[in-house]
Amino acid sequence: MKYLAYLIFTVVSFTGLVAQTISVETKQGKSGTAYTFIKKNTCTIAFTDKRPDATDKTVLAIIPAAFTNLENYKIDGIYAVNGTVENTSVINTSLGGVFYIENNKCKIFQSGKGKLFKDSLLNIAKTTKASFFQQIQCIENGKAARFSDKKIFQRRGIAILKDNTIAIIESTQAITLKLFSDDLVLLGVKQLIYTDMGAWDEGMYKDPAAGNTIIIGKDLSRTAKQSNWIVFKK
Repeated sequence: MKYLAYLIFTVVSFTGLVAQTISVETKQGKSGTAYTFIKKNTCTIAFTDKRPDATDKTVLAIIPAAFTNLENYKIDGIYAVNGTVENTSVINTSLGGVFYIENNKCKIFQSGKGKLFKDSLLNIAKTTKASFFQQIQCIENGKAARFSDKKIFQRRGIAILKDNTIAIIESTQAITLKLFSDDLVLLGVKQLIYTDMGAWDEGMYKDPAAGNTIIIGKDLSRTAKQSNWIVFKK
C-alpha cells in the first residue's frame, strides 16, 4: 500500500510539473509544409514592450508580436500593456485583427478597421489590466482569410486551437500567407493572429525535454530594433 501511495503521489506530481511547461510538436499541413506548434498549456502569457530576459529561468518562449513602425521603431498601431493603453492617436485601420490578453486568457477578434477601439473597450482594458495589440487576423472562427499574396517568407502566428489551446505556430519553410492560413485551418486552428517576421523574426523557446534554448527565425537582422514581444512563462 505504501508503494501504491508513493506511485500515485509521483504520477500526480509529475503531471503537475509537465502541465506547467510548454510542449512542442511538429505537424504536416495538406501542402506538405511542416509546422512547429509551441503550446502554452497552463503557463502564463504576456505581451510586453520591454525586452524580455531570455536567460530568466521562468521564461519558456519569446516571439516578436506586433509590427514595428519603420519610421520611429515603435509599435505599429494602438496597444496596451497590463492596462496601460498607448498609441491611441495612431490606430492602424489596415490591421483588422486584435490579440487580447486578460487574466491569462486570450481572445482574437476583428476590430472593424479600428472602429472597436472606443472608450468602452479601452476602459475595460484599463480596469482589468488587459494587454492587446493590432495584427493581421489570418483565421477567424475556423475560416481562413482571403489572401492573394505571392511573396514567400517563413510564417509565424499565435493561435487558439479548436480545443482552446494557445499555441505559437511557425512554418519550417518560406510560404505565402494564404498557404499558411489554409494549412492551419485543416490542422485544427480556430483563430490565428499573425506575428512579426522577416528581419524581425528572432524568437526562442526552451526545449521541454532537454531544457536547452532553441533559437527560432531565419533572418534576425533587425532583432536589435524589435519593439514588442509575446512571452510564455512558468
